[in-house]
Amino acid sequence: MESIIKQKIDSIAEYIFTKIQNQEEESFGLYSGEFGILLFLFYYSKYSKNKKYALLTGNYAEKLLEQFTKSMKLHTFCSGLSGILYLFEFLRENDFIDIDVGDVQSMLDDFLVAKMRQDIGRQHYDFMHGALGVGLYFLKKGTYPGYIQELIDFLYYTAEKDAKSQIFKWESVINPEKNLIGYNLALSHGLSSIIIFLSRVVNSGITNEKVIEMLSGAVNYVLSQKRDFSQFGSYFPSYLLKNTSESVSKSRLAWCYGDLGIGMALWLAGKAVDKPEWKEKGLTVLLRNTRRLSLDDSYVRDAGICHGSSGIAMIFHRMYLETRCDEFKEATHYWLSQTLNFSNFEDGLAGYKTFVVGGWKCDYSSLTGISGIGLVFMSYLEDCQQTWDEMFLLS
Repeated sequence: MESIIKQKIDSIAEYIFTKIQNQEEESFGLYSGEFGILLFLFYYSKYSKNKKYALLTGNYAEKLLEQFTKSMKLHTFCSGLSGILYLFEFLRENDFIDIDVGDVQSMLDDFLVAKMRQDIGRQHYDFMHGALGVGLYFLKKGTYPGYIQELIDFLYYTAEKDAKSQIFKWESVINPEKNLIGYNLALSHGLSSIIIFLSRVVNSGITNEKVIEMLSGAVNYVLSQKRDFSQFGSYFPSYLLKNTSESVSKSRLAWCYGDLGIGMALWLAGKAVDKPEWKEKGLTVLLRNTRRLSLDDSYVRDAGICHGSSGIAMIFHRMYLETRCDEFKEATHYWLSQTLNFSNFEDGLAGYKTFVVGGWKCDYSSLTGISGIGLVFMSYLEDCQQTWDEMFLLS
């Protein structure tokens, strides 16, 4: 399998370099656009040990830097400025490149603070598209504790609290078209991301009473929703609805929704506050899901990180690095094999297309496209620590 993966990585890189040379239409997001592609190219330049690719990647980075401040209108972690600036901090830390935006840094940070406060005003915490994404960047940067405290206060005062059961939970719009309101448990948009954010707050040295109370309360709420796996098909639903009789079904196997993100949140929270029982509960969830091997049972239809096979492989590889448990190693291998099997489109990118409502599309991005798939493949071959997965809330 390794030789096939090597060929696939090179093929992915070839498609991406062709895209760059053809100057195809650009968007700048970390998850959704050019800066996620850039992350793949930095790793590929290192992986290939070819100076030509390093030069092309460097030139591409310079081009993006010239353009992004003029074109950037979004603040979000997924598609906007907070995700891009987080990436810059990561690249500096890992000695890829020192991207200097010092002359406009204060303006960019002021823009993010204003947008974060707008999101706070409308109670929009979503890390991919709302206030917590800005918070992740400021935590990474480590220079604005006051803004982090604003977010902590926001989460504390908007939470629904149950003193008797020691539960904290946050309401979300589950489906705006149907006006469904409830409690989203997912890593991508829900309570699991709040748990991971608060865990990072603790890791940064902020351990005040509000943070610990919220972290414990959020974990308690998530655990209170645990089902019987053998009857339900997963340990957790994706969300719980309010004011409706509509029932919830088992969740998919994916990075975005379901047991894997919840298991990772429990694991990371346990590490942050040294709670072995939380780590054990997270480990139980993740290990049981290594046995969900049917594509029909897992609802996997494509290869991307967000809801596809490479995202599953990424999570199991992370847990193998954390535990050296053979079950995670075997599951990683299985889902990488499935990722190779999905490269079956003659008109795809390196054989890949992404499933969307209404059909299939070619996709270069890191979240749902070939850049993310390539990153997962390279981490497996290089047997590295997969440090880039912190940008997907896994470490």
